[in-house]
Amino acid sequence: MIQSLLDHFSSLSLRKLLLLLTLLLALPAVGLIVHFGLDQHHDALQEGIVETRKLAYNIASEQRNLTAAAHQLVTVLGQLPQVREHKTTAVNGILASVLALNPQYANIVIADPTTGDVWASALPLTKQISLRDKRTFRNAVKTRQFSSGEYVIGQISTKPTIGFGYPVIDEKGGVRAVIAVNFNFDHYNVLFNQAGLPRGTTFNIIDYNGVIIDRNLNPEGFVGKKVNDGIFMSMVNGPEENSFIDVGVSGDRRIISYTKLRLRNETFPYLYVRAGIPLQAALSKTAEKQFYNMVFLSLLLLTAIFLALFIGKHCFVNRITALQEASHRLAAGNLHTRVSACLQGGELGDLAQTFDQMADQLSAREKAVRESEARFRSALENAPIGMALVSLNGTFLLVNRALCAILGYEKEALQGLTFAEVTHPDDLSLDIPHVERLLDGEVSAYTVEKRYITKGRELVWGQLTASVLKGDEGVPEYFIVQIEDISDRKKTEKEREGLIGDLQGALCDVRILSGLLPICDSCKKIRDDKGYWNQLETYISKHSGAMFSYGICPDCEARLQGRKET
Repeated sequence: MIQSLLDHFSSLSLRKLLLLLTLLLALPAVGLIVHFGLDQHHDALQEGIVETRKLAYNIASEQRNLTAAAHQLVTVLGQLPQVREHKTTAVNGILASVLALNPQYANIVIADPTTGDVWASALPLTKQISLRDKRTFRNAVKTRQFSSGEYVIGQISTKPTIGFGYPVIDEKGGVRAVIAVNFNFDHYNVLFNQAGLPRGTTFNIIDYNGVIIDRNLNPEGFVGKKVNDGIFMSMVNGPEENSFIDVGVSGDRRIISYTKLRLRNETFPYLYVRAGIPLQAALSKTAEKQFYNMVFLSLLLLTAIFLALFIGKHCFVNRITALQEASHRLAAGNLHTRVSACLQGGELGDLAQTFDQMADQLSAREKAVRESEARFRSALENAPIGMALVSLNGTFLLVNRALCAILGYEKEALQGLTFAEVTHPDDLSLDIPHVERLLDGEVSAYTVEKRYITKGRELVWGQLTASVLKGDEGVPEYFIVQIEDISDRKKTEKEREGLIGDLQGALCDVRILSGLLPICDSCKKIRDDKGYWNQLETYISKHSGAMFSYGICPDCEARLQGRKET
């Protein structure tokens, strides 16, 4: 992997390497600034956590104190004779006086333990109300202890609140009445405004069901609504107090701290106090310092990069560019290019001298190659049989006059065609096994006879001999092929084969009628091998396949004519 990385760096341009070296030299400064920024970032996060914890703790402490005070208050009220004797008018006056002295309460009411109907209130009763369906009332009657409630809108105060219930126990141990006190959360906003926390800091007071009871920012959009289940369950299942970075109730990322509030006699919390500071606001000062540090570093880097590029251009890039341009001229064929006279001194000067030596060697080698190529072309062109230089895909690259004469093409027309275009379709596959063995090095050459199609669409028989021309590394680069016109020989062979066939047929016929044939001197019948006598024409037809036609020869015609006259 290290070697691969080094190879990658070696492939970069000089400008990029100079830039990279400059950046590497500046890397320690970057590391220090980044490390300093991370420390500041960490400190800002810790400060934000401390602030949110403090806010949540202060609200929770205030609520605990208020709850304890409310517990004491209702305990005292429960001992008053007016309450025990159910004197509504007197009790209403007492409750109104207490409420006037304690603005943290939204209202104080007393209800019948059986029906839940309210018979006394610190605020004037304008209608008959009941607490029968309220958690505060039910738990107080059931547990006979000071009990917490849930989020409600006060039926008389019309404010969002949470209530606490206290059962008034008579001498017989029965519940005589239930005193309910509801809290007014407006004073929390006053405490919050005095804390001087960053802009956007929020607190949420949430009941045991996950309903927001109070909130400092945009309360009308959140109070009375349940928080996200994930947010709520993380508090329910979490420790008593915790701090972390997460998405807040309003959907933005925040530094959040929460604490749980529970009554001593209750298992589950009745309130969750959740405080949050926007992460962006907590880190804004750190980000500002980091920005200024990065601006300062960027100016230093730009200055260093400018100096590196300026020095590199005049001391390295321009000289190397001269070498590159000389290399391009040399590659284009200008073997008289030399650069050592204008590039002197240092490693680049040594490189320039090496370049000139290489140019001298290339010039000598180019001369030798041209002379060798001229000899090769002359030998190819003047060969008495057809010859060609063919690419590995079968394309004619160089052809001589003899091959053009065999195939009937002009040299320019034949060069560029492929063997498949001048070979008879039925003979295309004859080369394949031989070519594979030739390229694999199993054979040095092969010979095959094929039919070729001339430019005039005539067929010519040719004997192909092919070998491989390899490069410097022993890899096949071209085919050298020889094609000899053997059409006359093939024609002679075909005629000879026809003549041999005719002679063999005649010999067969002679053999059929050969040997001594017994023939009757009188009737001219022929005796066969089994001793039977056959008519002459029957025997010959059977043994030779000859057919007979009948007529009268001149001698017999004359003889028969003489008999008639006699």
